Amino acid sequence: MNIYIHMITRKVTKMKKWQATVLVCVSLVCLSACNNQMESQADKQNGDKNAQVSSQMAKQGEAVPDFELMGVDGKTYSLSDYKGKKVYLKFWASWCSICLASLPDTDELAKEASDDYVILTVVSPGQKGEQSEEAFKKWYQGLDYKDLPVLLDPSGQLLASYGVRSYPTQAFIDKEGKLVKTQPGFMDKETILQTLKSID
Repeated sequence: MNIYIHMITRKVTKMKKWQATVLVCVSLVCLSACNNQMESQADKQNGDKNAQVSSQMAKQGEAVPDFELMGVDGKTYSLSDYKGKKVYLKFWASWCSICLASLPDTDELAKEASDDYVILTVVSPGQKGEQSEEAFKKWYQGLDYKDLPVLLDPSGQLLASYGVRSYPTQAFIDKEGKLVKTQPGFMDKETILQTLKSID
């Protein structure tokens, strides 16, 4: 290592001072430009994603923070749009076999939704093993669920705010926008309906 440093030092001292100064300045400018470009791209991406979802934790018995997410259908969904209705919020992933097996029931629930409740599902592209947003949308287009709203949470902040650690995870929100409960694991259609009916 010392020999290598000594060789570089000898070469640099043989260079003219102005050449060494130019080389150092050019290197610093290149590094600075690359770093600024990476930071601005990351800020732009994170800003776009983070502006839609609050980082506040959802707590049982308390009002949940509002969110605004784009659906695979291109529509924008806000939780506040459903105030006065009970909300069933299902977090799932395309690699989760239990989630996929329960999608037909969830689609039926969404189709049968009344003035009393609404069904929303959330997928987080690029988070917890989920494929990219573009790949997920392409994959989802091959499925035949016409009534199932699938919201995209690419930042993963909604996952974090509901404390989702496994798939599927359900959240039940009352008409006032308060979190009634979260439930990890499989729930059949009848249990979901019973839970929704039991919420005041």
